[in-house]
Amino acid sequence: MVKISVIVPVYNCEDYIEESINSILNQTFKDIEIICVDDGSSDNSLNILNKLASNDARLKVYSQENQGSSVARNYALKKGTGDYIYFFDADDYLVEDCLEKIYYNVVNNDSEIVIFYFDQYKGNIFFNHSKINIEKEFPEADFNNFTFNFHDYRKLAFIGPFAPWFKLYKKEFLDKYDYLEFPINLNHNDVVFHLKTILKASKISFVPEYLYHYRADNPNSISNTRLKKYEDIFSIIQIVEDFLKSEDLFVEFKKEFDFFKVNRITYEITGRPNNYFYLAKEELSLINLDNDLLSKNALFKVNSILNSNSIEEYNHLIEINKLKNKTEKLSKTNKQLKGQNKKLKGQNKDILNSRSWKITKPLRMFEKLFNRIK
Repeated sequence: MVKISVIVPVYNCEDYIEESINSILNQTFKDIEIICVDDGSSDNSLNILNKLASNDARLKVYSQENQGSSVARNYALKKGTGDYIYFFDADDYLVEDCLEKIYYNVVNNDSEIVIFYFDQYKGNIFFNHSKINIEKEFPEADFNNFTFNFHDYRKLAFIGPFAPWFKLYKKEFLDKYDYLEFPINLNHNDVVFHLKTILKASKISFVPEYLYHYRADNPNSISNTRLKKYEDIFSIIQIVEDFLKSEDLFVEFKKEFDFFKVNRITYEITGRPNNYFYLAKEELSLINLDNDLLSKNALFKVNSILNSNSIEEYNHLIEINKLKNKTEKLSKTNKQLKGQNKKLKGQNKDILNSRSWKITKPLRMFEKLFNRIK
C-alpha cells in the first residue's frame, strides 16, 4: 500500500518519456507507485520504460494494443493501490515538490479532490495557462484549511481546462462510484471525468501554485490530434446532459450546461469541415442565448454560426471581426499615445517657461560652445 498511485498512459513519447518519468521518480515525496501503460507504441517508448523500471521498483510497466489513453487510464486505475490517484501525461513534467504539496493539502483538508495550477511551455518559453481562478472565487480563503464543492463554485464543473493531471483524487472516492472512469473511444474523454468528479465530490481543496509543466509543442499529443474525429464533442455533450439528468441536476444547472455547450462547440470549430459546422448549427439553434454566463465573444461566434451557410462563411465573419477588434485596439492605443504626447508637450512647455530654465540658459550656451571647441 502506497500513499499515491501515479497513472501514466504512454504512446510514442520516446523523445520525452525519460525526462517526464524522472520528474516523478525524483519527487521529494517518495511513497508512490508509478503505473505506466504503454498503449501500443511503435517507437522506443516501451524499451525506455522497461529500462527505467529495472532501476526503480516503484515503476510498474504494462502494455496493451493501441486502444487510447482512456482505456489505459481505466486499466491502471484498477491496478492502483494508493490512497490517492494522480494522472500524468507522458510528455510533461512535474515541479520537484508537486506531489508533496498536493498530498499535504488533500490530507490536511480531508478532501476528495485537490486542484492546482499548471503552466504551458514551448521550447524553453513558459507561460501561464490555468483558467480556473479559484483564488478569485474565494479571495479570503486560507487554502491550507479550506474546502468547497460545486454548490459554492457553480461553473467549476463546466469550464476548462478539463485535464485530470492538475488534480489529485482520493481513491476511495473514485471507487465509490462505478461511473467515475474515462469513456472509451472518444476524444475529449477527460471532459466527462472532470465534470462527474467535480459534481460528486463533497469536499474539494486547492493549492494556489504552478506545479505542472504542460508541453504545448508535441505534435503527437491528444490536443494536437483532436481534428481526427470531429463528431466526438457532440457525443461528449450528450453524455454530460444524460448524466445531469440522471442526477436530477439538469434543470438546476441548465444555464451552466448551455454555457458549457456553447463554449465546447465554438472552441472545437476551428479547422473543422462543413459536416461539423452543420451539426454545430443544429445544436446551437436549440440554446437560449439569453444567458449572462456567455461572453460577448461567445455570443458573437454563436450568432455567426447561426447566420452563416457554411464553415467558409463563418470563418470569413470571424476574420472580419478579428480585424475589427485589431483596428479598435490600435485606435485605442493611438488615442492613449496622443494623450501621453499632449501631456509631455505640456510638461516640456512648463519646463521652458520655468524660472530655473531661464536662469540656467547662459550656462547651457557656454556648455554648448565649450563642446564645439573641444
